[in-house]
Amino acid sequence: MEPTRTQPRRRKPTEVRRAEIADAALRVMAEQGGRRFTARALANEVGVTDGALFRHFPDMDAIVDAVVKRMEAMLFAVAPPAGADPIERLGVFFRGRVAVLVAHPHLARLLFSDDLARLCGAHRAKRMKGFKRRTRDFIESCLVEAGEKGLLGARLGPREGALLVQGAVFAFGHLGGGRVDVREMTINVWSALESLLRGTDREPGNGRKFT
Repeated sequence: MEPTRTQPRRRKPTEVRRAEIADAALRVMAEQGGRRFTARALANEVGVTDGALFRHFPDMDAIVDAVVKRMEAMLFAVAPPAGADPIERLGVFFRGRVAVLVAHPHLARLLFSDDLARLCGAHRAKRMKGFKRRTRDFIESCLVEAGEKGLLGARLGPREGALLVQGAVFAFGHLGGGRVDVREMTINVWSALESLLRGTDREPGNGRKFT
C-alpha cells in the first residue's frame, strides 16, 4: 500500500498576504499601542513566523507605511457620486464613512488616537491627520455649494454645518460594538442632520430612509 502523500500548502499571493499583514498591524497598533508593536506580536496576530513577515516587507517601518496606505484605501475607496443636490451627496458620504468606521473599529481607534506620532511616527501622523482635513474639506465644499444653490438653511453656515457632520462621524467612530442597530441609527442621525442643514421644519429626511 502506497503511503499517503500530503498536499503542499499553497502560499498566498504576495498582495493578499501584504494586505493581511497590514490589517493585523492595524489591529495590534490600535489594541496594544506602539510600544507593543513588535515583529513577534504581529507574527502571532497573523499566524506566521517572524521571518515570514519579512518575506513580504523589508522591515517594520515598511509595514507601518502599509498600514497608513491601507487606512487611506478604506476611508476613500468610494467617492460619492456627483449630483445636483450637494446635501444628498453629503448623505451618501456620511452613510458610507460611518459604515467603514463601524465595520473597522480598529481603523477608527487609530485614526482618532491622541498619540498618533508615538504609534506611527510624526510624518505618518501628519499624513493621517491629512485624511481628516480631506474629509472636512469635502464636507465643507458640499455645504458651500449647497449655500450657493439656496439649499442650505439660514441657521447654519458651511463651517458650522461641517462641524456637526464631522462630529457625528467622529461619534460613530467611537461607538464600538454592542447591540445597537447602527444602520438604523445612521439613517436617523443623517435625517436629523439633513433637516437641520436644510433649515426645514418638516419631519427629518421627509420620512425617507436611505439604503
